[in-house]
Amino acid sequence: MTHTLLVFHGFTMNGEVMREALEPFANALAPKMRLVCLNAPHPCSAETVERMYRGSSQAALSAPHLCWWNASDDGLEYRGWQETRELVGEALERFAPASILGFSQGGILAAAVAALSCSGNLPPIHSAVLVAGRKPRAATLQAAFMEPIALPSLHVWGERDTLTREYSEELVECFSAPEREVVRWPGGHVVPTHGPAFDAIVRFVTEHA
Repeated sequence: MTHTLLVFHGFTMNGEVMREALEPFANALAPKMRLVCLNAPHPCSAETVERMYRGSSQAALSAPHLCWWNASDDGLEYRGWQETRELVGEALERFAPASILGFSQGGILAAAVAALSCSGNLPPIHSAVLVAGRKPRAATLQAAFMEPIALPSLHVWGERDTLTREYSEELVECFSAPEREVVRWPGGHVVPTHGPAFDAIVRFVTEHA
């Protein structure tokens, strides 16, 4: 049976954009594993996308621009979370057996999925890779993080990632110490697709498939 690496893209991205960015992973994992990049269920507003790229030298990614939820100003409410939870639950059943990889907002989602899976509130997963992630702030998810998440986890962040580096470091502590690994690399707020950090992700996912 083919193992699936289920991928959750970042804020304002989509599954196709993520799949293109992660093509080196698809090549490295084939034929034993397949890469499946989901589309988040919620569109980002035009104002949100414009604000994301204002003052940035990076060109806007291809549409559609999607998100897993829209957070309230204080971060305590994730509007649209229930739809995302249902979508992910269905995908975990459809593509089982599966591991997960999340980037940025998708990394927050991956942390939530790992916690809920370990408590029996979502289908089981084999492992979680969290790239530039952080612990969810939504009030409804805090109970899932009361105990360390007993699941093989790999935590990855770039030393030049000024957006999430410190939050990624804090997220590590939410996972069981005997089963967690940490990889730092010299890059920024992206998923590493070459070099030692890339190799570490491929090794980790393959070992826990």
